Amino acid sequence: MDESELGEVLTTEQPWGKEEVFADVEGRFVGKVLHVRSGERFALQMHLDEEEVLSLMSGAVRIDLGEDADSLTSIVMVQGQTVHLLPSSVHQILATEDSMLLEVSNASREFS
Repeated sequence: MDESELGEVLTTEQPWGKEEVFADVEGRFVGKVLHVRSGERFALQMHLDEEEVLSLMSGAVRIDLGEDADSLTSIVMVQGQTVHLLPSSVHQILATEDSMLLEVSNASREFS
């Protein structure tokens, strides 16, 4: 999308809920709204070059985070908190309540 061009929010249903891409500026950043149902979790993830910031707008989630799958620690997020995920960090999100997160990353759009 060009700077002054109107675009559409791209919504994709996911096994854990749905993902709405509201910004996709090629080569610069992607913005998403993630709606995650209570009890659902994302796959364990690790992005070599992607840096993410997640902000919990509603609900509650647990993020398991570490350098590798064998050294994960849990962080409980509540509404209004933000976490910065650095490239190469292993992470997984579990919603402990129906939750909505904002995600901004430096990656091209790829669906979780």
